[in-house]
Amino acid sequence: MRSVTRILMGTAAGIVAVAGAQAADLPIKAKPVEYVKVCSLYGAGFWYVPGTDTCIKIGAFVKLDVEANADGTGAPQGASAGNSVSFGGSNSRGDAQMTFRNRAAISFDMRSATDYGTLRSYINVGTNISNNAGSVSQTASFTPLGPSPSFGTQSIYADRAFLQFAGFTAGRMRSFFDMVHVGVYALAQARTSGDSSPAGIIGIAYTWQFGGGLSASVSLEDGGWGNGGRGRSTVNLAGGSIPPASSDNTAAFGTGTMLPDNKNMAFFDPVFNIRLDQAWGFVGASFALHDASGGYYGSSYNCATLTPPGNLGVGANAIAPQCGANNGPPNSIAPVTPGTPNITSAGVVNGHPADAYGWATAVGFTLANPFGLQGDSVGAMGVYSIGAIGYNTSQWGPTAIMSQNKLAVSYLVDGIYNTGTSVELNRTWSFQAFYEHLWNSKWRTSIYGGMLGTQFDANAKAMICPGGSGGTPNPIGFTGGAQSLFASNNLGNGSNTNNGAVTNCNPDSSVAQLGSRTMWNPVPDLDVGFDVSWFHVNTAFAGSGNTNPWGSVFQPGATGQPGGPHPFANADVLSAYFRIQRNFLY
Repeated sequence: MRSVTRILMGTAAGIVAVAGAQAADLPIKAKPVEYVKVCSLYGAGFWYVPGTDTCIKIGAFVKLDVEANADGTGAPQGASAGNSVSFGGSNSRGDAQMTFRNRAAISFDMRSATDYGTLRSYINVGTNISNNAGSVSQTASFTPLGPSPSFGTQSIYADRAFLQFAGFTAGRMRSFFDMVHVGVYALAQARTSGDSSPAGIIGIAYTWQFGGGLSASVSLEDGGWGNGGRGRSTVNLAGGSIPPASSDNTAAFGTGTMLPDNKNMAFFDPVFNIRLDQAWGFVGASFALHDASGGYYGSSYNCATLTPPGNLGVGANAIAPQCGANNGPPNSIAPVTPGTPNITSAGVVNGHPADAYGWATAVGFTLANPFGLQGDSVGAMGVYSIGAIGYNTSQWGPTAIMSQNKLAVSYLVDGIYNTGTSVELNRTWSFQAFYEHLWNSKWRTSIYGGMLGTQFDANAKAMICPGGSGGTPNPIGFTGGAQSLFASNNLGNGSNTNNGAVTNCNPDSSVAQLGSRTMWNPVPDLDVGFDVSWFHVNTAFAGSGNTNPWGSVFQPGATGQPGGPHPFANADVLSAYFRIQRNFLY
């Protein structure tokens, strides 16, 4: 019996030993793979970054715009943006009538839950390529404005780069002043809107949530020259304090050009907003302050003294600009007096106007499903400003459109000053509205439009038009140099004869825009759209005047449009746009 027991025990031990040896030969079982998990906390498209509690969504779009009679940025020909030089309204052979504009962007939306609420950071970066982002192309007659014959551009941009935490928003964001952006319902740029959505604005804000959809925000935002900033557009009628070139001799306002002269930024624009958001839409109001202070008195423009031949001009009448402390009347009033002695550069010794502060206020609303039409929406926003034009429109600056020898101009600025005066702030009003109708799940159509008007006050008009509207043939700041709007014989021949021949000295102007866009979505995330937009300018200086050739100091014949007598009359631009765009979680 014992023998049997020993045999059985030996057999079992052998089996265990063999099994153990075989188990040692098997591969070790791998740890479970940590697959990416869907994050449902913040909506579709978010997923957890492996090893963290952060959710991220990556989105993108690619689009191609085809523009007819537009400037390559979505704006109508001649409607410049900011302190730029726009020759697109010259209606010459140098204008680009058709433009491709190709854009693509990628966004990163990162969010984490914390004890203080959601910590969010958002980045949107893209590229923009336009084959004609200007208006002057290479021809035998015209000097190109850009490095390429077609004046195309290629750029990398970041229109959003902000973080949000515990009620704070900081970085490149949409301004808290803005509430309704009709550009969402258009392919054309909304030129009567100052909404910061397209480019973003840098700032920091805090938002209080009171419950029931009521909130209030305060922010400090870029009121200066940063891309997307509100801009500083106070103009020194004497011409400005920094010349673009040592050979310049010109005026503050030209045809499609403008030369601001501002005090540099002393504070950011404070903005306040209050709004009520509900299922039916929202209603809100905004207020902002803006520094519109000028630079120094005097100018490096609009002054000249006789110098040896060869410096500027030809022969015995060659001149070179010399400006400074005594650049007051008559030196800052066309015509320039050649031979004025002992003029030094403009600067601290000349003094400056007292600081000037502008402001802007707005009200806006949107309604969802108006008139019981599901999917439809309607909205409007009105803005009134004094010395803060950048809140009314991104089109602040010069506009010039030539049509059948008639010229229409508009100059949208914060304010103006001259030697010894205070800064006179302009008053500007604007209004924009939209209505979008959803025909079905694949088709929708919108109608959008707006108006804007600017007024120079009585003191400002007296500076520009010292002889009154009918007795000032040479408006101050608009006459007296190679680049000025109105011509004079002050450059190169020693003559004091001025010949602007302006019949109606009135710098006030207004613009209007009306358009309709239809969008087709044949499949999800694909947009195909068409837009027709009408842009109208009620001109300043309505009447007639004798203009300089349309160009700049650097390209006097840039457009091919000669100077001479021109009627100043209202003008219209009709533009068309086509877009195809693919969106991915965007």
